Amino acid sequence: MKLQETHWAFYFLFWFLTVTGAGALIGAIAFPLFGPFFGSNLTPLQHILAGARHLAFVALIWAPGIALVFCVIRAYHKKHPPKFPLGRQP
Repeated sequence: MKLQETHWAFYFLFWFLTVTGAGALIGAIAFPLFGPFFGSNLTPLQHILAGARHLAFVALIWAPGIALVFCVIRAYHKKHPPKFPLGRQP
């Protein structure tokens, strides 16, 4: 396999892990902030772990589709470069 063909796997993996990590980070921040407002009796550490686990799982569901869309967009832009770079038109 050529390097040009394998870079798509790394690009897909990058977006997959980025979306999943962002979900875990948002969950780890949001659950301790909003958990007590909804009557949760967990400790802050338990809120952080639960938030990271739950939102990472939700992001894990969406991550493959988002990564695939970004790969397709990048491939389209590589194959069809803009006719007028930097927004300049004649």
